[in-house]
Amino acid sequence: MIYTIRTTSGREDIVVDLLVSKVQGDNIDIKSIFHPAEIKGYIFIEGTIGNVHRAMQGLMHSRGMINKPINIEEIRHFLEYKKTRLRVDKGDIMEIIGGPFKGEKGRIIRVNKIKDEVTAELLEATIPIPVTIATEFVKIIKKSKTSEPEEEKPTEKKEDEKSVFDVDETHEDSKEVAAEKKEESKETTDKAKEEKPEKEQPKDSKEKPVEKPKKRKSFLEELEEEQR
Repeated sequence: MIYTIRTTSGREDIVVDLLVSKVQGDNIDIKSIFHPAEIKGYIFIEGTIGNVHRAMQGLMHSRGMINKPINIEEIRHFLEYKKTRLRVDKGDIMEIIGGPFKGEKGRIIRVNKIKDEVTAELLEATIPIPVTIATEFVKIIKKSKTSEPEEEKPTEKKEDEKSVFDVDETHEDSKEVAAEKKEESKETTDKAKEEKPEKEQPKDSKEKPVEKPKKRKSFLEELEEEQR
């Protein structure tokens, strides 16, 4: 049966080591002890409940045991080996780390992603001999140039795409031309004003009658007026 032991968080591996030492020293019948890295504060132990209690006596960093056993199916996904795929490319220089060709170096000439194998030619062999090896026995020493990420080329600026900091020379030229034309128009207007004759004032249509000099009266006429 598999039981769960509570431990102080962060001390799971220490508890496992202490249990292994006690089980081996006291010859306690415990089948297995393991701690999944994904779980904090718990470890799993396989054995009879009596032997588990015996192994836990005086155990440091232990916080008790859950007496209800668990099913292996509940923790199977923690026990499955998750193989990480090695990234290999044609032309890579590799070293063989397992098997009959261990320590040999070779250049990868073919990659079989389905079978997770590579075929390589040994570099130090007198006659190039292609050998097929599982990627788990391969260590990449040098990546090929074709597999290295390409350097980002600076993107060329399109003609119709201008930065806000770019000076629009065409626009600036058109501004200058417009300003010059405006200045010329102003000068022409001022010159025309100077050359235009002053407007003659309209003559008075009604001419004043010329006063005729009064005729001097005679002495007799003046006497007659006095008598009247």
